[in-house]
Amino acid sequence: MPETIITVDDLKKELNPDDFRTASFADDEVASRAIHKSVIWVYGKISSTKNKYDEEDEVVKTIVLKRAIYELFSYIGNESRAKAAEQDAADLIETYFGSIATKHNDSQGPSTGAIITTEPPRYGS
Repeated sequence: MPETIITVDDLKKELNPDDFRTASFADDEVASRAIHKSVIWVYGKISSTKNKYDEEDEVVKTIVLKRAIYELFSYIGNESRAKAAEQDAADLIETYFGSIATKHNDSQGPSTGAIITTEPPRYGS
């Protein structure tokens, strides 16, 4: 996993000060953890496209920051703000790198099957 060059100050610049204080509980350690989790997620998603993770690339840096915003708002339970940031990050990855591979990227979709049950015995039979 790469060491990140993205800082808490970078994240602070992405949000207005009130939102940052609210989402991080005014704790830089919370923001730092959000960045770390973001790097892991973005690294995995970019790797799934068979491309290289490079924080020197402004688009990659933006994706990491968007995902870190998701992590912060998710942490405080603001799911609408979190989901919007998550979608922004995913959209940037897909438009810049191509489709993100998932468990169900095959043409048949997820596994399907049938549940077979036997009829229980009747009383008196």
